Amino acid sequence: MTNEQALQYAQYAAKKALAELDTQYAVHFALQEEVPSVFHSKIGGKPYFPAGAEIPVDRNGEQLRFLMQINCSEVQGIGCFPKQGMIQFWICADDCWGMWDDDRVIYYDTISESSTEPPVSAFNDVEKEFFPLKGEFGVAFLPTVEDTPKDSIRYQRTFCKYFNEISGESIESPYDLEFKLHLPFEVLAEALYNNNSSHGHKIGGSSDFCQYDPRETEEQQERYDFQLLQLCSDFGRIDGKNFARIMWGDAGICHFFINSEKLKNCDFSDILYYCDCC
Repeated sequence: MTNEQALQYAQYAAKKALAELDTQYAVHFALQEEVPSVFHSKIGGKPYFPAGAEIPVDRNGEQLRFLMQINCSEVQGIGCFPKQGMIQFWICADDCWGMWDDDRVIYYDTISESSTEPPVSAFNDVEKEFFPLKGEFGVAFLPTVEDTPKDSIRYQRTFCKYFNEISGESIESPYDLEFKLHLPFEVLAEALYNNNSSHGHKIGGSSDFCQYDPRETEEQQERYDFQLLQLCSDFGRIDGKNFARIMWGDAGICHFFINSEKLKNCDFSDILYYCDCC
């Protein structure tokens, strides 16, 4: 089997596996340079505050930092998602992005016509260094039908079945392409990484991890079965130079998970928040 044949076999097996497995629905979004008002979905900057609202604090009484808000009326097609109101995400801007603190998601069931501005404490030097947002951005939502993610066990088993069928090999994992058959990385990339539906900013859908899924047990996967938010590191380009708009450590990813039934009931009391990076 030549390297060219192996690449063709991998393309065939990936296409067959994705066609065989279930699709799922998600709402992806892209960052926009035009910043909307506080009444719309946005990342960073000033959030929406109804009368009497206060900035949430961590367990030490220090203010959390605003990450993102979602105007629920702007998100279409996810049955368990609220039809109105505002969901806000807040984090602690330390070197672990506040993963050991509580109460990061706030839900306002209605959006009034006015917004207040509670006093915000200044960022200290540590927060300036570690806070992932490098600006303020609008968001544009795009409903998307996703393939089964290539990092799922079901996909990898199905890929191996079709690859072995056409090649005559007997791999048990896509990683065998590189470490057992000693094929070029581009063959493994075709099997696992190219066109992987788990990538990107999104609500719902499959999850992308730099390290591992924190929901390690079946019980945890049932308890936190819906991805409320995936916010990735994000890069822009000005005058031919790349720059970071969002940076979680070394190009990492942030996740907020919730139970779909609790989401349907607008109960945000139990959230799993997780970040990782390379």
